[in-house]
Amino acid sequence: MITRDEIKQRQEHLRDVMTKEGIDALCVGASAQIDTRGLLRYLIDYYLPVFEEYLVIPRQGPVVFFPHDGCGADHARAFGVVDEVRPIPDREYATDPAKSIVSFLKEIACKTVGTAWGRGISSGFCISFRSHIEDIKDRDFSTVLERMRMIKSPSEIKLIKEAVRLNETVLDRYLKNIAVGRIDMEAVCDASQYALQNGAEDLYWMTSSSEIPAIGFLATSRRRHHILNRGEYHYVVLEHSCSGGYFSEITQLISLGKPKNGYIEALNAVTAAQKEAAAAIRPGIQVSRIADIAHKVLTDYGYRDEDASLSPCIGHSQGLDAWEPPQISGDEKMTVKPGMRFNLHPVVVLPDGAKITSCISYMSTEDEAELLSSLPAEIIVV
Repeated sequence: MITRDEIKQRQEHLRDVMTKEGIDALCVGASAQIDTRGLLRYLIDYYLPVFEEYLVIPRQGPVVFFPHDGCGADHARAFGVVDEVRPIPDREYATDPAKSIVSFLKEIACKTVGTAWGRGISSGFCISFRSHIEDIKDRDFSTVLERMRMIKSPSEIKLIKEAVRLNETVLDRYLKNIAVGRIDMEAVCDASQYALQNGAEDLYWMTSSSEIPAIGFLATSRRRHHILNRGEYHYVVLEHSCSGGYFSEITQLISLGKPKNGYIEALNAVTAAQKEAAAAIRPGIQVSRIADIAHKVLTDYGYRDEDASLSPCIGHSQGLDAWEPPQISGDEKMTVKPGMRFNLHPVVVLPDGAKITSCISYMSTEDEAELLSSLPAEIIVV
């Protein structure tokens, strides 16, 4: 787990930046999806289970958390790195959720507030916030927070590696239930229980079974109740978080019988693209260069259009959110720095509609990329 001291250091770092930028208070919010809740965990070690909640960090004074109900208030008081908890009144949360937050900003005589609402915050909150701030100036602080979170600390890297190991052991358990004649959802149910028993916090699955490989939603597998057949292909994506909230990602193609040579060749191309791209992950290089290299490899293998104006997205970062910036694509101008996480998953689309991909994770260091994944880059045959 991340220590309270490290959380407090993050808060103090933000206060230093706020002082330089002339910001009196920072107001942020998060919503309860696996790709948008991480900001509150990062800043106050608070796990957001549902809806959306908010936080104010003044340049001077108490760190104040605004949960939507008493349960969140109790959890924040017990475990959150906060000085004060002010639950939003029931009558306000649904109709005027920012009223209490802006009232606090006025209470501390805030003249300029930095905001970072995140991708999941509701329009209802934003409208409420705008209706109350009056003469308080509002400045976007999201880029500062994104760049701060991109660089993982040693303790974060340790938890990321734990998440990688957790997901790989869960995949091993999952594979024990993949066989001809079995229902594919049985593997999900058994491996989910195993994951939770071994420290997982959030579970995210994608699964599909068909004669032509293509990743699908878990909801589709639930509806189909599919019995696995000889000659089919099964995809599974695992993005589970470990204790502490950090995610990892696996994408694995499974063949129930001998796979087609064309699929094997396509995965070999994907693996080559990942390795070449990873070799370019060094401090100072633009992230777009990583995508360009992967695109060139797949083009050389005959799977991509060499005339494409921009290299397509081949991955992203990951941490307390399942998806984090930077996006690894031809238009990303961010430069690589030590401590950045990269999940590389380029895709090859074949004429028959098959989508061949896998995911390999790396961590940028002072000189090169450290491989986090230990799984073989191959189609698993059962």
